[in-house]
Amino acid sequence: MAESFTSQITVDKTIVSLLSKFTYERSFPYALREVVSNAYDADATETRIEIDLNKDRVVIHDNGTGMTREEFDFYLRIAGQRRGKRETPKFGRKRIGQFGVGFLAILPFCESLQIASTTENSEESFTADIPAWKFFRQDGKSIDVGEIEVTGEITRSPRVKQQHFTQISLLKLSDIAKRYFKQKAATDQKDRIASLPALQRLKWELQEDLPLAFPESSKLRNILTYSEPIGMDVYFQNAKLYRNAVDGEVIDTGDLTVEGVKLRYAIITPWKAVKPFELRGLKTRLNNVGIGPRQVFGIELGRKYSRLHWLSGEVQILSGLDGAITLSRDAFIATPEFEAVSEKLGSILRKWADYVETVDVAARDMTKQLRGGKQVTVGSKKDAVDRNIKALVDRGFAVRRVEREGRGEAQPVHVDRTKKEVTVYEQHPDMEDTISIAGKKRRILYVRSTATKITYENACRVNDKGELEIETQYPLFRSKRYGDLFKRVYIIAVLAEGESSSPEEMYKFILSQIDKEFRDF
Repeated sequence: MAESFTSQITVDKTIVSLLSKFTYERSFPYALREVVSNAYDADATETRIEIDLNKDRVVIHDNGTGMTREEFDFYLRIAGQRRGKRETPKFGRKRIGQFGVGFLAILPFCESLQIASTTENSEESFTADIPAWKFFRQDGKSIDVGEIEVTGEITRSPRVKQQHFTQISLLKLSDIAKRYFKQKAATDQKDRIASLPALQRLKWELQEDLPLAFPESSKLRNILTYSEPIGMDVYFQNAKLYRNAVDGEVIDTGDLTVEGVKLRYAIITPWKAVKPFELRGLKTRLNNVGIGPRQVFGIELGRKYSRLHWLSGEVQILSGLDGAITLSRDAFIATPEFEAVSEKLGSILRKWADYVETVDVAARDMTKQLRGGKQVTVGSKKDAVDRNIKALVDRGFAVRRVEREGRGEAQPVHVDRTKKEVTVYEQHPDMEDTISIAGKKRRILYVRSTATKITYENACRVNDKGELEIETQYPLFRSKRYGDLFKRVYIIAVLAEGESSSPEEMYKFILSQIDKEFRDF
């Protein structure tokens, strides 16, 4: 036979004031994060989130230690202070919650909040209903929550003796919850999570903050594995969730102590822009839970790093900032210790933003110079290669020079970013400075005269050996955007005289060669 009971939510007025502010400002994913965090603190090994918009409900079920009727009363008492020991009783996890306000965060998103729970080795289970619609007025202002009556009933059965769980059900979703799910994918927000449908966006946001494992394929999995006795799996719509992570090359990892704060970090790059946009920068985690959005710690305010958006990674706070977290747990308080940590992380990011930019620019410049085409520097390919190799060597790259074997090497230079190695294939034909005009291949010599005044008449000339001499200091050739184009036009014009016997032939020669040379330019 069921036994009825009543309870009240007991909460400090200061906490109510704060909650009435940030629960309406925060999104639905934040509220779900709080509920799942409670499951983690209850030593759950599995939590399942099921959303059924047709039935107007959201159910979060975990296999944690559960609650007795008396523990549920304590669950409803929000005192604005740490609750019990900082480690969980069964697995010794570091607790995520510190104020005990987790379940309150979900109230604005439903009209009724139903909680069912039982503990192991107990024949007693209970179900309670919290009239969430009474908690906040329509204008968002808080009311006297002590007047809200929570009703429930206790049942006893030997069949539940081996069970232990807590199930929280959001029934009759509120208008603000429905607005969240009705958000349409933004077609003008490419490469941002706003471009995802609501449920996919919710999944992504949960994966960003919940205490999840990295995917098995992630290179960060073994570097940033959180030290805990037993973890927790989270399922969303029956699919297991994994932490958001970028595929790429890990370029830096380390353990640091800054002003007494111990942390571990890893930086990864895919050597291209990180997508989606929200994955750029470093995610800070405390007790394995994400704190706020990813950051670049102020380095975007100084020099503009062109490859900063190629960097992603995480920072795990191991100790020292547990007490410097805001009530909403989405930011750190600006303590001197946190400011010192931020400054240190900013300097690390600055170093690697410069590194990625230098390496990519050097590799791209060599490829561009060797292949030719638009916006290449007028000069020797060898000089361009040597210049960029020096830039790579300055960033820790080794150089390997090998004899070319056969025709297997597509390019004369290969940059291996992972091994930090540059391979140069000697005697590669693509390293030669040549040009083919009118079916004849000519060698190009790049010179830099100091005695002779450079004019349009001698900027490009043919020497006694039939080689083309190009003055690299001629103003038109120094144009970063059009220098190579001007060089080709001058070469055609200089060769036209020797290839023509009349002004008409010269005219046709110039136009025909320009057409061939720049048809695909």
